[in-house]
Amino acid sequence: MINKNNKFYKLSKGVVTYYILPLLLLTSFYISIVTAGEKTVTIIQSQQIAAYNEAVKGFKEACRGKNIAIKEIYDLKGDIEEGKKIVQDIKANKPNLILAVGVLAATLVKEQFPEIPIIFCMVVNHYRFNLQGNNITGISVEASVEDQFIILRNLLGAYKNLGVIYDITKTGKIISEAETIAKTLGFNLIKSEVTSEKEVIPVLENIIKKIEALWIIPDSTVITKNTLEAISKIALDHHLPTLCTSEAIVKTGALISISPDYTYTGLQAAQIAQILLNNPGTPSMGIKNPEKLRLTLNTQTAESVGINLTAFQSYPNIILYP
Repeated sequence: MINKNNKFYKLSKGVVTYYILPLLLLTSFYISIVTAGEKTVTIIQSQQIAAYNEAVKGFKEACRGKNIAIKEIYDLKGDIEEGKKIVQDIKANKPNLILAVGVLAATLVKEQFPEIPIIFCMVVNHYRFNLQGNNITGISVEASVEDQFIILRNLLGAYKNLGVIYDITKTGKIISEAETIAKTLGFNLIKSEVTSEKEVIPVLENIIKKIEALWIIPDSTVITKNTLEAISKIALDHHLPTLCTSEAIVKTGALISISPDYTYTGLQAAQIAQILLNNPGTPSMGIKNPEKLRLTLNTQTAESVGINLTAFQSYPNIILYP
C-alpha cells in the first residue's frame, strides 16, 4: 500500500499510471518467466519418524538451486484414510514428480498416479510390495547383500558358518541372492525357514550350535515385538555375533547394523529427480542401492562376543553404541 504521507506520492495520478503500472506489469511478467521453468515435486511421508524426516531434509537441501520447487509435503500419519484427501489434492495440483517416503506412501502413489514419475525410498524389504512400473524408481533402504557380507567378513575374519532365519514368502528373494554371494565371499549360509513367529525361537535354538554368526534380515515373520528380545538374548548367551540392517536392533544387543545414511538417501533421490525432470519421458531407472552407508556397532556386545573393534573405529560414518 502506498503511504500518502510519503513525499514520493506527490506525483500526479497520470504520472503514476504512465510509469508505475507498466513497471508492475513488467515485473509480474519477469516473475512468471523465472518460475515457469521450475519443475514441481510433491512429497508424501507415511508418517513422522526421524529416519523419514532425515531423508526429506536431504532431498529438500539437494533440490535448492536446481530449478525444482517442493510444492507440498504431506503426512499420511500412518493412516490410509488420510491418503484419500491427499490424493485428491495432488490430482488437482498435478506435480511433475512425487517423492514417496515409506511403504504406505509408496503403495498409495503407485496405485493412484500411474502417469506421474515416482521415486520411493525408506521402504523396508521393498521386494514384497511390487513397487514396479514404467514411472517408478526406488532407492533400497537396505544395504546390498554384497556390501553387508563384505563388512561382516572384515569384522569377523575367519567366521564361516552364517545362520539366517526367514519366511520364504517374504524374504525368499533376498536369500536366493545371498546364497550366491555367500559362496563367493567364503561363507557357508545355513538357512532355516519358518512360516510363523511361533517357530522362530525353536528354530534358532535348533541351529545355534551349528553357526558362528547370525544374520538378521528385515523379515516381518521373524522380527516381531515378541521375538526380537528373545533372539538377542539367545545370541548373547551363546556369544554369537549378529549382523542386521537396523540401528534399533543393535540397541537391543545385535553386534552391528549396516544401514543407509538417511540424509544422503534424500540427496540421492534428488539427483534421480533431476534426471527424470530434465528428461521427460524417461522410464523407470529401477531400484538403486543406497550410495552411502553407516555402521552402528554395539561396543558392549563386541566385548561380550570377543570382537576387536579397533580396525573399525576409523571407518567413515560409524556410530558406536552405547
